[in-house]
Amino acid sequence: MPIMFPRLGTTASALLLGAALLGAGLLLPAQSRAADQPHVVRDLYYGEALYQFFQQNYYTAAVHLLTARERELLRHHDAEAQLLLGGIYLSYGLHDDAERLFTVLLDEKNSPQVHDRAWFYLGKIRYYKGLYKEADAALARVGEHLDPALDEELQTLKANLLMAQEKYPEAAQTLIKLTEDGDEGQAWFARYNLGVALISAGRVDGGLRVLDRVGRLRSDDEYLKALRDRANLALGYRLLKQDPNRARDYLRRVRLNGPFSNKALLGMGWVALEQQQYRQALLPWEELSRRDRVDVAVFESLLAKGYAQELLQAYPQAMASYREAIDTYQRELAALDATRVAVGQGRLWDDLLKQVDGSEMGWFWEAELLPDTPEARYLPTLMAGHGFHEAIKNLRDLNFLRARLARWEGDMPVYDLMLAERRQTYEDQLDRLTPDETLARIEDIRASRDRYAAELQRIDEDHDALALATEDERKQLERLQRIEDRLWRLREHRRIARYREQYRFFKGLLEYDIRTTYAARRWKVQKALRSLDREFEATLARQDALQQARAQAPAGFEGFDQRIQALRGRIDALRQQVDAAFDEQQRLLQVQVDEALDRLRDNLVDYLDRARFSLAHLQDLAAYQSRPAVPDESGEAPPAGSDAPAAAPTTDTPPREVP
Repeated sequence: MPIMFPRLGTTASALLLGAALLGAGLLLPAQSRAADQPHVVRDLYYGEALYQFFQQNYYTAAVHLLTARERELLRHHDAEAQLLLGGIYLSYGLHDDAERLFTVLLDEKNSPQVHDRAWFYLGKIRYYKGLYKEADAALARVGEHLDPALDEELQTLKANLLMAQEKYPEAAQTLIKLTEDGDEGQAWFARYNLGVALISAGRVDGGLRVLDRVGRLRSDDEYLKALRDRANLALGYRLLKQDPNRARDYLRRVRLNGPFSNKALLGMGWVALEQQQYRQALLPWEELSRRDRVDVAVFESLLAKGYAQELLQAYPQAMASYREAIDTYQRELAALDATRVAVGQGRLWDDLLKQVDGSEMGWFWEAELLPDTPEARYLPTLMAGHGFHEAIKNLRDLNFLRARLARWEGDMPVYDLMLAERRQTYEDQLDRLTPDETLARIEDIRASRDRYAAELQRIDEDHDALALATEDERKQLERLQRIEDRLWRLREHRRIARYREQYRFFKGLLEYDIRTTYAARRWKVQKALRSLDREFEATLARQDALQQARAQAPAGFEGFDQRIQALRGRIDALRQQVDAAFDEQQRLLQVQVDEALDRLRDNLVDYLDRARFSLAHLQDLAAYQSRPAVPDESGEAPPAGSDAPAAAPTTDTPPREVP
């Protein structure tokens, strides 16, 4: 099967889609060539959603994007927000929703860059759906404005589309360009796919040379190491019968502790068997038989080991190996039956979901968090399939939604309490805001204002400038008045004339200051009256609004009551839908697990039958050889064992793995 590899881009949407699973093969964590380039964010809410996204809070990021778009808060990044949201939908398998979003982006109002990305993602969605011709048509619409960081992913997608349609020569041409122009790490995945395409196109020698190059790569990257092992394994099985010596060399390159080591050890034994080197065949099969017994390769090694010993005519050891194999197969069959019961009762799913952090929905299943239970022994084997991986991820996401809805349902009484408190507060304050008291205070303010206005008119008519004196000036006038009274009493004093002259001077100076600033003082008072009028009008407006709010408040409380009840009903309906979907997903998983366990059980039953047959064959041979010789008509006894049945092979060579 070809391997697709992602490419991370400079934009959030490219980063998102690059991180999604792109096939059933290995996933390479890509590095963006423009990762250090700044990305300007002009909308606060879009930046907040990006923050949640890069924190791997994908569900929260999607909710914030939907909320911001609903409130029209993404004026500068609406197209990018839709790309990001569509990518999140795509990662969760919501292909129809993602396709609708990308289709909207094809509006002529959007830029060519947005158009190209939308066509690219639409092509990817159609590829996932198996609509290969439609995917081809969409990718053909991608112009020259696609983000350069997505170009390799586009070419890889085109190559996989061609291979899916069995157009291997065309796929090879596309992959050759990728191996020449692509990033070094990405190029190795393209070379593996190129080898597959060349072999499938009939150019076997060229394909083997390309795979041989992949099988000799040097890297510390775990993904590339696994790719190297896979290429060597494919080469070894391809050449197992044609050229056993070369096949052995390829299989020896596979790491002993890698993900493909079991198949490599099994193949090493078959290579030795092809060359009739039975003792050499026992060495890898002995190692393999001691490994974790949930792999079909391990099960087969138990039978193959006895077969090799039988060919060596080491019959007691072969019988012991067959008995060991029979015991192992019987134990595993019992364990499989127990696993089937546990899965049927839901214990496996409960244990599995307990291992996962329920604070967020994620894209990938945490394989290292498998429960340590007997029922989970076969999960790694089952999870090797992409379909099971997606199904268990869906179950995890549905479980997250169930927990979120349950929490929201538990929050509803809080809203009821908040509304009751607000209603009680309103009723308590209502008595303090009676219309009569408010109107009386307004009338008092109006009367005070009218008195001030009348006084100002009188001052203006009488030219009574002294009436506009300040408080300090009034105190000074009063003091001068007291001085004048004292001067009248001291009218006989010899210095009275001098005192009166000083009095007239100070009084004249004060009155002069007051009278010469009369216009400014009058304007200031008028300004204060106008300000008072404005405040008065604002007070009346606020009073009207208050009365209106007072009249509408009960209706508002009722509206909140209805809204809370509507939300409670919606949550209940969603819980029923999610529960139904969860049960249906469990049922589908049950079917998948049953089918996988049935296949494993059929293999075990087949191995068990063959082991029993081989053991019985050796027992018959031993019994035949132990019988006393019976003379023939000539009177001579035949050599012991001369009529014994030949030791026929008891196991077939497994199907050769073709890349």
